[in-house]
Amino acid sequence: MEIEEIYSYPDRDVLNEIISGPKIEVASPFFSSASLSLISARRTKNMAFITRLPTQYIMPSAFIENDPAPLAELFNQMNDRLNVYALPSLHAKLYIKDKVAWVGSANLTRNGFSGKPEIVIRFKDSENYWSGVFSDYRSIARPVRKTDLAKLLKWIDLGLTKVWNQNTTADEPLGETVYTPLTFEDFVEWLSEPSQPHPAIREHILDRVNGKNFMSGHVPPAFHGVMAFLRLNSEHRNRLESVDETSIPSGILSEFATFVEEHGDEYRGPKGGYWRSYLSTNLGGVQSSGGAGDTVVKKCLVLIPAYVNARRQPQFR
Repeated sequence: MEIEEIYSYPDRDVLNEIISGPKIEVASPFFSSASLSLISARRTKNMAFITRLPTQYIMPSAFIENDPAPLAELFNQMNDRLNVYALPSLHAKLYIKDKVAWVGSANLTRNGFSGKPEIVIRFKDSENYWSGVFSDYRSIARPVRKTDLAKLLKWIDLGLTKVWNQNTTADEPLGETVYTPLTFEDFVEWLSEPSQPHPAIREHILDRVNGKNFMSGHVPPAFHGVMAFLRLNSEHRNRLESVDETSIPSGILSEFATFVEEHGDEYRGPKGGYWRSYLSTNLGGVQSSGGAGDTVVKKCLVLIPAYVNARRQPQFR
């Protein structure tokens, strides 16, 4: 594999070279509107782009890592000539044009190609090694449609989803500490940590995640919905830290019911059921009496403040 050049301070000229071809393939965890705006929809005949976006669109994720607006705009310009793939675990930065590949540390952002200390190495890819790596990443990623991005934009507008680094965007340095968004998958890991509080409640929810009483589909909408509710009503977090599911203040439950009445149909279960159909009218749902769905929600109202505190994540604020 032949190295053609090493850039220790990649700048705008390097980025322009990468995106100048009629067919480009990009794998970058982060992107920015400034960099996407440089891609010519007229000149670029086909672009495949792997990045960090949600892999499910049946309900709002608590947080997402990229602002979908500039990507949605590029979709509007390129239509089916742009293929986007979601891979939340992506960390590699890989750019391919023709038989040339660029590999390094620079994201597809203005900051990544601004002449700052980053490493980008240009290779001849005559043996298609890097193309094979890109294809491997794409095979484990989820295709993202234009309609998926429209959902993200709607959920952001409603406040149900938050771009976790919206106050320190991908164009700006985040400093030495890089925070991982609070995700359902991480929440499930936290449930198993023996040092965390509320062991009986955590065990109950973890059992449901694992399918006990056929309740696995109730937990994801409860997690994401409660996360959004507590982010929009952050003053309740401290009050919920000292209660259990049987002593949640009635005022909080009343506000939560209003939240579910307004936004509950944005959340769907894995099999397509609406979240409101899982809940009683006491919590803004449609059932005449309470049930297992109410129990899961109340336990999440108690657990999520503890989870957020354990992870010490500033993006929740």
